Amino acid sequence: MTPMKVLFLQGHPSFFSRDLGQELARRGHTVRHVTLNVGDWLFWRGAGAICYRGSLQDWEAWLDRLVVTEAIDLLVYFADRHPYHVVAQRVARRRGITPLSYELGYLRPDWITVELGGQSVHSHFPDRLEVIRAHAATLPTPDMRPRYSHPYWQEALAEVAYHLGNAIFRPFFPHFVSDRAHHPIVEYLSYIPRNLRAARNARHANAVIRERLVEADPFFVLALQMEDDYQIRANSRYGGLRPVLQEVIASFAADAPGNSHLVVKLHPMDNGLTDWRAVTLSLAAKAGLADRVDFIDGGDLRALLGGAMGCIVVNSTVGLHALQVGCPVKCLGIATYDIPGVTHQGPLEGFWSTPNRPDPADVACLVRFLAATIQVRGDFYSPQGRASAVAGTVALIESGAVTNYPGQEGLPPRVAEARRHGVSVDPW
Repeated sequence: MTPMKVLFLQGHPSFFSRDLGQELARRGHTVRHVTLNVGDWLFWRGAGAICYRGSLQDWEAWLDRLVVTEAIDLLVYFADRHPYHVVAQRVARRRGITPLSYELGYLRPDWITVELGGQSVHSHFPDRLEVIRAHAATLPTPDMRPRYSHPYWQEALAEVAYHLGNAIFRPFFPHFVSDRAHHPIVEYLSYIPRNLRAARNARHANAVIRERLVEADPFFVLALQMEDDYQIRANSRYGGLRPVLQEVIASFAADAPGNSHLVVKLHPMDNGLTDWRAVTLSLAAKAGLADRVDFIDGGDLRALLGGAMGCIVVNSTVGLHALQVGCPVKCLGIATYDIPGVTHQGPLEGFWSTPNRPDPADVACLVRFLAATIQVRGDFYSPQGRASAVAGTVALIESGAVTNYPGQEGLPPRVAEARRHGVSVDPW
């Protein structure tokens, strides 16, 4: 193919961007990288780097000049809702440049997401079941067996090095605007108490799950996400977890069958800065639900979802896992897998009594089409997984498949729904 000029922006705290850039350069493409912070420098440290030390306010004009001067064809960045990347998408649209966003995989473990522009609101993945069925009909069933693994400390060390480096060496990039809601030292120290209680919390969680599975009473699951997750902050109307808990618990009190229970599950990577157990149980008590709401931290998620009457998420990938075990799902935010005919589309109050149970054949179609279009086999940390992810991403780029698979034409299909929810759709 014709060699491209590729510009990398802020990357994932791993060597994935570096390795992808090196492979593209090896294949004859021109590769540049904008270093926005010390973390980016630490994980890139390669040729073609340009430091940007200006303000976020001046970023758009600076980037616009750069992409024109360098005749850039492709922008590559991690997570479309990062402040710098929202601006980059705007520049890319104005200049006719392809923006490529990568993220953690929907089908994890061992998958990454690679999409034109971005995820969720900005995703071009089709939102019509008939389209997905038609294109999935001839696709093979993906191999979902785990292939790659890495010790947790490796991921934690990379995360700490990236964000703590940015904080300690801030004078080198004094105007950089972090997407983190808390100072990294505060956040990382907050994990210590939770980690110390992990074994006890897991025992309690599994005991609750066993009790819910053994008892005849129906139960629902509310899967919490991280408070500062952009999926909450930017792809939903909530802005945080407290309004989610308030809405779900109030609806459960008003509309759920009187013999039903609600199990609220904490995100496994929650930083512990807010005591969500206390918040949840307080809201439950005020609603007269003290004996019908459980809060768990850990436990066997697959067993929990397999026995539940339904699962409520904002837009967590837990929803996709729930669909795969036949559990009805209600999304409160914008999610790529929130497809009419697959997930529950009615209001939350109706979900408690008549949840829409997914058809396994339709879920299988959805998984096949996801795997064939916006999912790449691999991961960010293990050498073998990263090599696989790099190879798959290069193949998407060079084949043109990242911009021309069915459903990518025109406006991202979830933009109208996002506007109805009051969710930002910049740059559309």
